Amino acid sequence: MKIVALSDSHNSTHEVEVLDGDVLIHAGDFSFMGKSVELDDFIGWLNKQPHKHKLWIPGNHELSLEDFSYNMEVIDNETGATCIHNKEYEIDGIKFFGTAHTPEYGNWAFMMNEEQSKRFWEHAPEADVIVSHGPPREILDSSTPDFPKKRLGCVSFKKYLERTKPKVALWGHIHGSGGKTEVVKWDDGGETFCANVAVMDEDYAVSRPVTVIEI
Repeated sequence: MKIVALSDSHNSTHEVEVLDGDVLIHAGDFSFMGKSVELDDFIGWLNKQPHKHKLWIPGNHELSLEDFSYNMEVIDNETGATCIHNKEYEIDGIKFFGTAHTPEYGNWAFMMNEEQSKRFWEHAPEADVIVSHGPPREILDSSTPDFPKKRLGCVSFKKYLERTKPKVALWGHIHGSGGKTEVVKWDDGGETFCANVAVMDEDYAVSRPVTVIEI
């Protein structure tokens, strides 16, 4: 199975060169505010993609999808894509689970405090592929190369990955680590292929390609 993944395209999704694959995944922040015109643009982009399976989640910038969650169903109905926010989904025996939740920062959408994050990830289902908008702590979560020790990921998400050891975990949100991948080896010998699939850099320019993952 070939997965083609991206995130953080912020109204420039049409500028991204999307490669062929079996599963297309957009891991959130396709817009700046989630306004109706931005949702229409995302619908148009999804409809142009030829992939057999198209999965997506919102990001913290999709404010209207948190306030009016029925719009997620509208996007699915108009595109044939599947929003996997807080849902499990299976393709050819491969289980996917997605979530838009990220740690609190400013007044954005789908954010949780530390206690909420702890409860969420303790009860999240196991899956082969995890699609999260935000990263786990200390894995591809640095805002810029100049500050590699400033980590912005979620501690509870990291603990979840260490406990469940999915085959693949991908996210975006932190543009500074976009386009990077890392194979994380856990203490018991298991490993997870991790990818930050953000296509925009810190200056909000599309500067990274989509990420292709074979599973």
